[in-house]
Amino acid sequence: MTILTENQVTELCVFIENRIEKWGCDHSLKYTFEWAKKNRIDKSDLIDVLESNGGFCDCEVTFNLPEGCDLELESENKEIDFKNPFKIPLNFQQTENKVYTKALFSSSEYDHNNYTKNGELLIPAPFGFKPKKRVRKSMHFFNGTESELPTEIGIVKEIEPINGKEFAKKIRDFKLDSLSRFSERDAEYYFSRIEKIDIGKPMGTHFMERTGIGGTKIELKVHKVIFRK
Repeated sequence: MTILTENQVTELCVFIENRIEKWGCDHSLKYTFEWAKKNRIDKSDLIDVLESNGGFCDCEVTFNLPEGCDLELESENKEIDFKNPFKIPLNFQQTENKVYTKALFSSSEYDHNNYTKNGELLIPAPFGFKPKKRVRKSMHFFNGTESELPTEIGIVKEIEPINGKEFAKKIRDFKLDSLSRFSERDAEYYFSRIEKIDIGKPMGTHFMERTGIGGTKIELKVHKVIFRK
């Protein structure tokens, strides 16, 4: 799927360089999006192809985009792992009978590819799950437990005390395809990533590749999010 032709890449870089020369780079994609709007380029597809080539702000677009070729989105074939669908790290150790008091919820305050209803309980989507709405390919996402729609950002909120076994059953009881295999171990890992984060803080999720003696492993990460001003 071609997003930018070779000529468009050149035109984009010249456009950005002229803007930066006058007003500088504010470490956003402001000028890139200005050009894209004028040329009727889909913003979501453009973000995907830019980020895959190291273009996270306007100046990085001019520095990092390859020259002399079209820019395309590659199709991804992610096979679902039925034994470990959420890619919990193999070395994760559960804590028996531990009780947790924090979970992640959607917030209308954050519109980063957010299709959920405000206040939905969020769980990371399993590896290979195809979102029901368009999200950036470079980012993984949470699914809302009511809508099963994606969002990139979850907010830490307090919940009634609950252990991993009870929480996992609660999630499976929503009867959603993406969460039907959510286990006690998955719940324990989810909580372990949240419990030390302050109430009200935003979190994201992604899959990290680790290469070692046994080959490449893919592991789920749930992490704090810091927004650049």
